Amino acid sequence: METAIPSDQLRLSSQAQNGSYILRKLVSDIPLSADGPTADVRITCVEVWNGNLYIGTSAAEIIHYVLIPPEPNDPSGEPTAIFASRFPVANTHALTGPGVQQILPLPSVDKACILCNNTLTFHSLPELTPAFPNTKPLSCTWVGGVDLNADYEDRSSDDGVVIMICQRSRIRLARVSEEGPRSLRTIEYGGCPISVRRDDFACVADAHSYALLDVENQQKIGLCPISSLDPDGGDVGGGIEDIPPGPPSHNVSRSVSSASTRPATLKPQEETRGHSRSTSLGIFSSGARTESPRRPTSQRYGFDVPESLQRTQSPAAGRSRERPAHPERTTSLPRTHTPTPEKPLPPPPTEVAGETAAKVEKPFVPLEPHVVSPSPSEFLLTRGTIPSEPGFGMFVNLEGDFVRGTIEFSNYPDALVVDGSGVDMASSLGPEQDAEEGYILATMHWDGEKGVEYGVELQRWDVDLGEGHAYKEWLDVALLPGSSATSVPGKHTATPLGIRNIVAPNDIVLSEIGEKLSVKRLSLSVASGSSTPAKQAPVSRTGRRTAQEQADFEFTERLSKLQTHIVLWADNQVWWVVRSPLVIKLDAQLEQAQYTPNGDGVRIQPSRELVEHLLNEIRGQEPRSESEYLGLIYIRQKASILLFMELILRSTTNIIIFESEKRTTEDALIQGEVDPRVILALLPILEKEVVEGPEGITISGGLTTLVEQFLAQNDLSAMPATVNGPFGDNLLQLVKRFLFSWKRRKGMASVTNDPHVFQTVDAALLHILLLLDRDSPKGPATAGSIRSELNDVVDREVECFDRAVALLEDFKRLYVLSRLYQSNSRASSKATKVLATWKRILEGETDEGGEFVDGEQEMRKYLARIRDQSLFEEYGSYLANRNPKLGVQVFTDDHSRVKFEPNRAVALLKEKAPGAVKEYLEHLVFGKKHTKYVNDLIAFYLDIVITELETSPDSRATLLQTYETYRALTPPKPTYRHFVTENSIGKEWWNSRLRLLQLLGSNQGAASSYDVPTILSRLEPYEQELVPEMIILNGRQGRHEEAIRLLTHGLGDFDTAISYCLLGGSSIFRPPSGFVPQEAIPSREEQARLFGFLLHEFLRIEDLSERIERTGELLERFGGWFDVATVLSMIPDSWSIEIFSGFLINALRRLVRERSETSINKALSGAQNLKTSEDLIDRAEELGPTVERVM
Repeated sequence: METAIPSDQLRLSSQAQNGSYILRKLVSDIPLSADGPTADVRITCVEVWNGNLYIGTSAAEIIHYVLIPPEPNDPSGEPTAIFASRFPVANTHALTGPGVQQILPLPSVDKACILCNNTLTFHSLPELTPAFPNTKPLSCTWVGGVDLNADYEDRSSDDGVVIMICQRSRIRLARVSEEGPRSLRTIEYGGCPISVRRDDFACVADAHSYALLDVENQQKIGLCPISSLDPDGGDVGGGIEDIPPGPPSHNVSRSVSSASTRPATLKPQEETRGHSRSTSLGIFSSGARTESPRRPTSQRYGFDVPESLQRTQSPAAGRSRERPAHPERTTSLPRTHTPTPEKPLPPPPTEVAGETAAKVEKPFVPLEPHVVSPSPSEFLLTRGTIPSEPGFGMFVNLEGDFVRGTIEFSNYPDALVVDGSGVDMASSLGPEQDAEEGYILATMHWDGEKGVEYGVELQRWDVDLGEGHAYKEWLDVALLPGSSATSVPGKHTATPLGIRNIVAPNDIVLSEIGEKLSVKRLSLSVASGSSTPAKQAPVSRTGRRTAQEQADFEFTERLSKLQTHIVLWADNQVWWVVRSPLVIKLDAQLEQAQYTPNGDGVRIQPSRELVEHLLNEIRGQEPRSESEYLGLIYIRQKASILLFMELILRSTTNIIIFESEKRTTEDALIQGEVDPRVILALLPILEKEVVEGPEGITISGGLTTLVEQFLAQNDLSAMPATVNGPFGDNLLQLVKRFLFSWKRRKGMASVTNDPHVFQTVDAALLHILLLLDRDSPKGPATAGSIRSELNDVVDREVECFDRAVALLEDFKRLYVLSRLYQSNSRASSKATKVLATWKRILEGETDEGGEFVDGEQEMRKYLARIRDQSLFEEYGSYLANRNPKLGVQVFTDDHSRVKFEPNRAVALLKEKAPGAVKEYLEHLVFGKKHTKYVNDLIAFYLDIVITELETSPDSRATLLQTYETYRALTPPKPTYRHFVTENSIGKEWWNSRLRLLQLLGSNQGAASSYDVPTILSRLEPYEQELVPEMIILNGRQGRHEEAIRLLTHGLGDFDTAISYCLLGGSSIFRPPSGFVPQEAIPSREEQARLFGFLLHEFLRIEDLSERIERTGELLERFGGWFDVATVLSMIPDSWSIEIFSGFLINALRRLVRERSETSINKALSGAQNLKTSEDLIDRAEELGPTVERVM
């Protein structure tokens, strides 16, 4: 049976759900009396089985409710408790009495035993109609003793269920089957008000003491008295006793002579011996064979134990050797802290109670015995002195040994139940076993300040005092009637309480778990006060859930489903006692930490200390179920969000937070794996980076409530969002590291693959880095800087490309934008966007980062790497037009992926970058030695120079001045070319003229390639200003006499004139290190002719001294190229012979040398002729004559 509890029915405080157990209402406003409300009728017992609720009352009536489960598709629906019937229990003749004492369902046979006013009747489930009409009611004090090790609902066997019926003087074992009850045997142990059985061993009690019975072998072990003050308790305990059948008058045990403390109206015939015929129970006929219950598989006989544990039996037949009243604990179960001889056990609590009783005389008040079985091998007994003083619980195993430690109760319990199998620290769990803590729940009462008060005390039974922790707590009963009228509201109540274990666990659906853990959509618009409603999930027209919705529903239902077998009643209400799930318990602690103690309890003001304490407590905790796994994730996420909210609230007050607190929050966020969109939604500026997607942000429902409440309470837009203040120091740096952790984990199997999450991460991270880098110095990034982190982000894959572009445009970070295009654009558009962005920077658009330092060079390198020819042409010509020298390198780079033929490049540059044509042609002519472009290059140079001379008289004057200055220099002086190069004025036209002279005077293949007449025609108007050019062109045309005249008189460059005669006119302005091929050097006759022209011009120098000096130097150095007679005819007669004496001496010496050489040559030729004649004669003699006949 499943019971669903809606959250809106009960809004428990966080303190209420912080305990180990919580209350959930089962039914309320029960009509206890058919005559209307009355204070005399109360609930005495409750049982739930298979969707049926049975409530026994003190009016000897049973109220039957049918629990209708909620709609199958609604996990939070409340079950409906329908009043089915009210009927008085039949055959209960007593007018006064306790009413209905027990309702014992026997599901395996569909029967129930009802004990009402000490009368036992049998009924059929579920309507509780009378069963076994031939069976008469039986007077007894207790019915139960069903084997706890057996399956209550096992219908595979026809043997039925064995129960124990406790009467005044005996205990009957009977088997209840479909045919009816059958007696098995009778045990002479009377006045038993309680029995708990495991297999063949039952722990029972009478009015004074507890005993352990072997119901199969009729043996018992006395354990201990119930009350230490009981004068009739005596010394209880000892060895094993046999329970003889004996005559009716024979007292089998001390308990037979003890009157029951419970009121009873017993018939005389019920006093007969247990093995005789019963007149009230028709199943016990004398002719019937006595049937025995099945023996356990261990085949253990009675209390037989190993010799090491064997008790020595007393010689007395009816009493074994006395057992100490307060035996020292022993154990038969492995425990972590088993006592050793070196470390004796502490004295039992009963000794303390005895000492207290000896000092202060206390009246004896009978205590009701309580027996429960927390494990298959143990029973728990309660002992005490008086009800208002503490009670104690003692554990005994199936061998009668006291084990574990004692448990102390604040007061002697009114009722006792156990829950959980317990955790044994000494043994390991199997792979399919769950460690379930063992708890004891005890109802008790005491005299409080405002009267009698009641409560439920909780404590662990599976943890010894030495293992830890004598931790106690009170079940929160704030929802019960009468709680506010006590000294401790919420923990105590003025209404009597009842508690018990029902026959079988009942499934309930705790909707709080589903609400906290199920995925819900976070509505940021509603939370922020927007009028736009949150987008709802689509609903099919048929009203049915989609497959995904159904799967989510089933998942939520599975998480919310719990089991409980404890019910609590008070006044006219019945409640489930549910073990608090881990997520509910921890979330209740977070609810307490969510508000400061001095707050209003509504506005979220997290307590960092409490949240951090909880995180430390659950650190390393391993989940034991799917619900706990998801619950721990939820708790860690909620705790981390609360810590972050605390940072936000403190930052709004302009407080700089300690680094340790920020690191703690960051670690919590990373370990909690909170959806980064949730964190960003809490921050101004960054909240607009959140990308929700069509399904929105889906997180745990508890987180949704928290975030929406926080956003509704705080106007984050009013928060100071300065990067250099608390906002940047406290929050931005932390969130930046948190987002980087998410980015690093992208693609892992455990990380969501929702693209909207990483779109948000990248956008927010980029936004944060742009904010933090805003005040960084301009220039390239340095290692470890914010700027390097920014570059690293855009250089990798970015999910939010469009948003990233918008952000970089807004922040005017064009260079970073170009990097984004380079790494994230499609290959077809990558280069286009990068170059277009760089062009914007080069043309002066603001780039706040200032990282594009050598932009033109970067563009040139980038163009060399691309393959798109159209882009290469567009931006190559753009760069050439902007920086011709650098732009030309784009078209001349041998490593470029786009190759251009010179013709095409020249045409392109002429069209789009005319200013770069000259540079490109220079590269072709001077660098690549392409002579076909000489005319084009010369034309460019001429255009520049002539344009300058036409438009600038100053430039013309400058040229003329250089000639005068050079002529004024005294020898030795540099050549004119060296002079003008060294004294360059740095202007373009000046440099172009130097290049023109170099090109015109070059003799390396290009000498005969340019059009001399055309060039000469353009230079003739400026022959006075462009003398060197005219000299070169005259030389090219063979007009050497004119060229030499200009060199001598126009420039006064006598050394160049001499070089002209030696090397020819083509090399007049060649580079100093230039190579002159042999074929370019004129013949000696041509050189002599040229020197003749030069001598003629030297003799025409106006300055006489200069004329004499230059002529004398020429004749002395190059006299070999002159004819003496010609020279003498040309030299004026008035010159002294000393002027050209050197020439004459050298000439005469040359003549003498030539004559001598001629004589020697003649003699050598004669000797050679004689030798040849001699050889001819010798050869003729050797051959002899040849006779030739002539016919």
